[in-house]
Amino acid sequence: MERPPGVVQKPKRRPSVPTPQGQSGDGAAKPAVRPVWYKRRYLVYPKFQLTLILLNTLITTALFTLTIFLVMRSHLFLETLVRQTRLPAQGLFIQLMTEQLRTLVFYMVIAFVVTILSTATLTMFISHRMAGPIKRLSGFFSEIGRTGEFPPEIRFREGDFFQELPPQINEAFLAIKKRWLR
Repeated sequence: MERPPGVVQKPKRRPSVPTPQGQSGDGAAKPAVRPVWYKRRYLVYPKFQLTLILLNTLITTALFTLTIFLVMRSHLFLETLVRQTRLPAQGLFIQLMTEQLRTLVFYMVIAFVVTILSTATLTMFISHRMAGPIKRLSGFFSEIGRTGEFPPEIRFREGDFFQELPPQINEAFLAIKKRWLR
């Protein structure tokens, strides 16, 4: 079939085929590969981890609330003392104290938000190192229950807590194998 005059036919594109270098077959660059930490699921045992984060948040909130309460109580006590002294610049002094209280409470609220965010994040990362081994053990023993077979050795990730458990568990299973599978 002929084209009308003046119409240029676009070249057909081949479907892009990924190559090992991260380039597609047609030469277009693929998006950058995400770093390992981005792919990791940090809530591997949400019930446990979120409970720790919630407890940490509640304790921090209680401490900040107590601190703000004591600061305001102290301010009211000082204001009462100033009113009893009948100083000539009593009104100005009370205004300065009130402005100082507002500034202090403002900075304490900022500190509270930063503290909650940072401790929640740190608690999530640390609890990840605790929850991972718990999930791994749970899966390990579930597999034994499901198959009835002696499993291969269990290992934890580098950096996980409870690193002493895998050698002890592996040694126990080796002793069971030797005793029962003579």
